[in-house]
Amino acid sequence: MSKKKGSAQSKYNSSTMAALLEDKPKRGRPRSTVPRQNVYVALRPEEKLLIKNLVAFLPPQVKKADVADLAISALTGRMEALRQAVAGRSRDIPEGVIDMESLYLLWDLNLPDESVPEKWTSLRVSPQQVIELGRVHGALNAAFGASRSQTFNLALALLAQFLEKTPLAEQDLTLEETRQIIISSP
Repeated sequence: MSKKKGSAQSKYNSSTMAALLEDKPKRGRPRSTVPRQNVYVALRPEEKLLIKNLVAFLPPQVKKADVADLAISALTGRMEALRQAVAGRSRDIPEGVIDMESLYLLWDLNLPDESVPEKWTSLRVSPQQVIELGRVHGALNAAFGASRSQTFNLALALLAQFLEKTPLAEQDLTLEETRQIIISSP
């Protein structure tokens, strides 16, 4: 008899356990196909607005959450081109570039308005792009004392400049194809 009770009880427990383990809809934000990490940066209101506005210049498959990744890709591509330009010398940055402002001027970018206060915000960035941002930030910090926020703001300005010259909204590109176009551009 006790065997029957035990088997009946385990059957009851297994069905209860099965009910607990069955897939139920999760609450909150749906899982992304790209796992992302938080990166904290200080942005001005116009830079936050720029992130929202850049989505209109991107292919339909690329979403607002991907803008930070693409901005970091644009900066990585430009820094790699800069490294290759001075490859024969023992430098990563040309001699005439002495601060962040000179980088903005070298790449024909508008200087950021330092008078407007910044507010801290978190961006969701792909793990590979977090590594790339850290690598570029390390180089710019060592050379000019640049913060992570200044590094990301430079990346955002570079992406905006690229998208002004090369709008991609009409093309049917994936995120990776878009990233490759941005990295390979001069």
